[in-house]
Amino acid sequence: MPARSVGLRFEQVLIRVSLLLLAAGGLGVVAHGQLPPAAKPLPTLTHADQVRRLSPEQASLGYPVLIRGVITMDAPAPDFFIQDATAGIYVEGSVSPKYLHLLSQFVEVEGVTGPGKFAPVIRETKFRVLGEGVLPKPQLFPFSELANGQQDSQWAQVRGIVRSAAVDRTSWREPALAMRIASEGGEFHVRVPIAHEQDFSSWVDSEVLIEGVCGSLYNTNRQLTGILFYVPRLSFIKVEAPASEVPLSALLRFSPAEGTRHRVRVRGVVGYQQLGKALFLQSQGKGLRVLAQQSTPLEIGDLVEVLGFPAMGDSAPMIEDAAFHRLGHENVQQPLKLDLAAPWEQFDGMVVTTDAKLLNRQAQPDGLRLMLQHGDMFFDADVAAGAAAERMLSIPLNSEVQLTGICLVRSGGLWQIPQSFRMLLRLPQDVVVLKTPSWWNTRHTLWVLGITGGVLLAVLVWVVVLGRRLHEQMAVIRQKRHSSAVLEERNRIARELHDTLEQELAGITMQLDLAVDCFQQAPGVAQHALETARNMSRHSMVEARRSVWDLRCQLLENGDLVTALTQIVEPLVPRERTKADFKIQGSPVRLPAPVEMNLLRIGQEAVANAVKHGRARHVSIELRFEPASVCLTVSDDGEGFAAAQPSPTGHFGLLDMRERAQSMGSHLRVESESGHGTRIAVEVPLHPAEGIDEELKANSYSGR
Repeated sequence: MPARSVGLRFEQVLIRVSLLLLAAGGLGVVAHGQLPPAAKPLPTLTHADQVRRLSPEQASLGYPVLIRGVITMDAPAPDFFIQDATAGIYVEGSVSPKYLHLLSQFVEVEGVTGPGKFAPVIRETKFRVLGEGVLPKPQLFPFSELANGQQDSQWAQVRGIVRSAAVDRTSWREPALAMRIASEGGEFHVRVPIAHEQDFSSWVDSEVLIEGVCGSLYNTNRQLTGILFYVPRLSFIKVEAPASEVPLSALLRFSPAEGTRHRVRVRGVVGYQQLGKALFLQSQGKGLRVLAQQSTPLEIGDLVEVLGFPAMGDSAPMIEDAAFHRLGHENVQQPLKLDLAAPWEQFDGMVVTTDAKLLNRQAQPDGLRLMLQHGDMFFDADVAAGAAAERMLSIPLNSEVQLTGICLVRSGGLWQIPQSFRMLLRLPQDVVVLKTPSWWNTRHTLWVLGITGGVLLAVLVWVVVLGRRLHEQMAVIRQKRHSSAVLEERNRIARELHDTLEQELAGITMQLDLAVDCFQQAPGVAQHALETARNMSRHSMVEARRSVWDLRCQLLENGDLVTALTQIVEPLVPRERTKADFKIQGSPVRLPAPVEMNLLRIGQEAVANAVKHGRARHVSIELRFEPASVCLTVSDDGEGFAAAQPSPTGHFGLLDMRERAQSMGSHLRVESESGHGTRIAVEVPLHPAEGIDEELKANSYSGR
């Protein structure tokens, strides 16, 4: 048996034994959830496959590594890729000391394991060149088998079409060719170190066979985000097929699932340009959306030629990753009338015109968005910042307008049925106002109602304030009337005192003089004169009492009702034969002047009657204040009387009290029986009912 075969079998046996030791040792420890004891050394890993089998936690323990293999990629320096008979792996190159790593060298790398940013890596500590090696034979993979990241760090081949090619001066320390490759099932990136910069634009749209190390792009959470091929030299990229050209008419019948991913060349007239983003071309009655980052400004009507890759848009094919150049200028085509009853796909990318109602406006970071209505259909229109957007702001809402712009149709569902559309407005003249809304709209109506409501509220407030002021003025007027009436009554009483009492007192004096003169000679005449003088004196007392009692009590002017009632009752009760009790319940409050005056007179009259006519030995006066009323009660244990019988002729005490109670909106309750005393009560509401004249008895007379 050849020595090479024996050595190879021995190497395979050694690999299997190492893997078994690793599974029983390092991996077994983790399976039991425990780390190996610190005193026990970690086993040395001698194959790349052993390192790749480690978890990030295990790799971070720093297993010693001693690997022999071929360098498959010597960039980005100082890092490199190495591949042995088992697998390829990424090596973080040492900085101090620094080693020179060259492509296809057979080397021995000594170091420790590290978790890496996506898969486990080797951290180089020593490096030794054993000789010149041979790169491994690559396996051709479809991109779908590379997209999951399982072939990370492996030497492989893949086919694709160049979508873009440019020089990258920032990703690595050395300049590199950066390419984006479209392959079956997706896209990936390529980096190739180059010694001299050159123009690689001719590679775009070429079908290439790439040989290199399959790397990974990832985020901070160790999650795969893309595939990056590390190609060591330009010679490892082979151009296999040139790009084909397709006319626009053929492109519009293109189906991505059945066609090619090669670049196409089309011509058309510019309908609109979003500088640095997109072009909208019109050709042969069709519209085409072109995605291009080229910043060459164009005008509406320019004839251009576009090179780009076909792709399926929302409802129709489009061109992406495009480049264009201007060929000339043509007349602007008339916009197509938007017919919503026709299939919407035919309007995608076309310049169309339609009538609509402007419902609302919404500011956007890059311009303005309009909300419009056409029949039962609602749609949006976008306007870039500038003169066109300012023009739209001046148009009143709910105006009838005519729009001209690019129609973009959006499809959805399993069968890609058109569901909605929007428009891109280009120029200020793309919107023509057909009819402005009536001023009398909902918004203005609400404003008018609001202003009217405010005016009515102000009027109501003014009426309330005016009513309060009027009430205050009426109170002042009533007070003045009352004061005037009292003054007038006082003048009247003064006149009556002068006209009646003075005359009667003069008559009494004359009768007394007659009695003195006739006392001896004519006793009968003297007796008659004395009787006449006596009757005149009684009449004068009645007149004096009527006149004086109706004046405003000085006690009420100097104090409250409780004090006045106490002081006015005290002289009426002789202490040697009658006892008087005075009780107050509740919190005393000041009452209207007529109420206090009438209650004082009722209490005075009731006590006077109890002492004088009832000959009571005990009199109880109770004054009770409640929130809604005030109640005065006078009780005695005197002789009493029949309450149902009318008052004797010439005695007006009860009648006076009843009239005073009625003037306050109440009535006098009299409870009495002969030999069982008398109880007189009156309850006055604090807010008398309307229609009661509170001044009715303010100046009423009293007498017996």
